[in-house]
Amino acid sequence: MENHLPEEEKAYLDEIVKRLTSYLKDQLVGVYLFGSASYHAYEPGFSDLDVQAVVKYPLETFQKEAIIRLLNQDALPCPATKLEFVIYAQSSVHPASRHPRFELNLNTGPRSDHISLDPANESSHWFMLDIAMGRKLGLCLYGSALAEAFGAISRRWILEAIADSLDWHRANEANSANSVLNACRSWQFIATGEFSSKSDGAKWAMKQQDCPLVVERALSARKTGDKLPAADVMTLYDMVVRLNRIQIETDVE
Repeated sequence: MENHLPEEEKAYLDEIVKRLTSYLKDQLVGVYLFGSASYHAYEPGFSDLDVQAVVKYPLETFQKEAIIRLLNQDALPCPATKLEFVIYAQSSVHPASRHPRFELNLNTGPRSDHISLDPANESSHWFMLDIAMGRKLGLCLYGSALAEAFGAISRRWILEAIADSLDWHRANEANSANSVLNACRSWQFIATGEFSSKSDGAKWAMKQQDCPLVVERALSARKTGDKLPAADVMTLYDMVVRLNRIQIETDVE
């Protein structure tokens, strides 16, 4: 399923599945590839690998610590910029939750590690958006089908999580290309109900009559790391936030 990826990345994902199945055995519901690598938008040297797993029952602390030891950078070097690995108990994601509670959130790679065992310390909208997108665009690496592992998420919940995401980017990354591309992808979902990669979201946005010029600049700045004029970025954000608010207010779910 992930044959479009470089051989090193494919071997790395295979090893993750091997280690999880060996350790968790029948407790493991499935392992899933989310993010750019699952929808042919992976760029070596720029993209990360997003892997999510579901288990039948909540994990004990010693089990979480064992999984960290199996998958961290020292034990299994990541060929991408980093691994973003999240594991959930089945009851936390099926049926869907407005605030999904993970068992473990592990970001590991050549540059840094981030480990969280407490969902209360993380903003839940990131996880819900990842699940919503992954359920539509992700790939099953092992186990149950995505729709069986993760429950369906309502459009209203997705729009509310998009609002939280836009607020975060406005407050923390007002002049980054990532903020622009995130806003474009959000805009596309608001308008069409379809998810896409960030770059495809930008390409969709540029076809819209009222698309700000900063979107085209963001596509090139994504790789160069150039900062964008915050005022231009906020022009886009103001528009997308307004459209999203209208959708939330008129939603009848």
